[in-house]
Amino acid sequence: MNEKKNRNNKIINSIKVISFILVFVAVLEIFSMTVFSKSNATTYKNKFKNAYNYVNEVENSIDIIALGNSNMYSAICPVKLWDKKGYTSTVIASPRQSVAMTYTMLYDALEKQSPKIVILEQDMFYEGVEFDPEAVEEQAKSQNNKRLPTVPYITDDQLTTDIQNHFTIFLLHDSWKQMIKNAKNIGNDATFNHGYYFNKAVKKNAPNSNMDYTDTVEAMPEDAELYLNKILDLCRENNIELMFIGTPSLTNWSYARHNAVEAFAEENNISYLDFNTLEDYEINYKKDYRDKGNHMNYYGAKKITNYIGNFIKNNYPDLIEDKRKNDDFAYWYDDKARFIEYHKIKKF
Repeated sequence: MNEKKNRNNKIINSIKVISFILVFVAVLEIFSMTVFSKSNATTYKNKFKNAYNYVNEVENSIDIIALGNSNMYSAICPVKLWDKKGYTSTVIASPRQSVAMTYTMLYDALEKQSPKIVILEQDMFYEGVEFDPEAVEEQAKSQNNKRLPTVPYITDDQLTTDIQNHFTIFLLHDSWKQMIKNAKNIGNDATFNHGYYFNKAVKKNAPNSNMDYTDTVEAMPEDAELYLNKILDLCRENNIELMFIGTPSLTNWSYARHNAVEAFAEENNISYLDFNTLEDYEINYKKDYRDKGNHMNYYGAKKITNYIGNFIKNNYPDLIEDKRKNDDFAYWYDDKARFIEYHKIKKF
């Protein structure tokens, strides 16, 4: 009799635990789909405000998806790319965005978009790695520039980013005050930026020795290379051309890092534009930065965007259609007009 009672108690307790878990998951799902949704994240101040703009794009309307950290959302201006070439694009980037998070967000974006080109900004490949030229030289001597063995295909970082990307409450829970503050003005007023972060502040800079030529290689972190390969596989599965770009950086980039990315790009037949080394691109150190040499302002972004547009047109002439005369994409003209008016641009 007691054994039967104990068994029933265990069953009841198990049901209670399972019920609690199911209810807890359901609550997370509901809040992540409503209050803390990706779409709502674009309407108030938070680190993912620009990154999650892709959820507001018209389904299957985007030709180019550009991903990375703050370097990326400061460098490519989609409405400018539309104005010059008729290409539709969106930027998926957030401060200190990792390659693992980038993979997860790209995977998510491909559920509703079928881009022809995916562009990655190289600075995130070394996100969290302190820039130390002397340490790189010592590392190169001790390791003879040999790469370390690869890590397992599944990592804790990927599991964490997958969970956070699905249950966005974990990413946005600390922004509730901003949400309340802006509750009366909820709306997607910044969707015309298409993920670009506008800033026209000007900070004068001067070149340094970081990009002096060297044959030293600063190997990419193992987890970065792991998820770059996963992104590469994802692009190949979806017939997407992959490109790497490097925005002009005076603080976080070096020739040793350039060598590592260049080797990876050549090995995998990936187009690579490092604006730190291009001979036909001139950095304006006095006008193109909004800070001490890491992020482009609007004037620098226009130059980079135009260069990329010309590169795509010249190297992939039949890949992307100029949609400026396509009535289905006329709303991009409205986005351009709103962009100019909102940011008070005198010379677009």
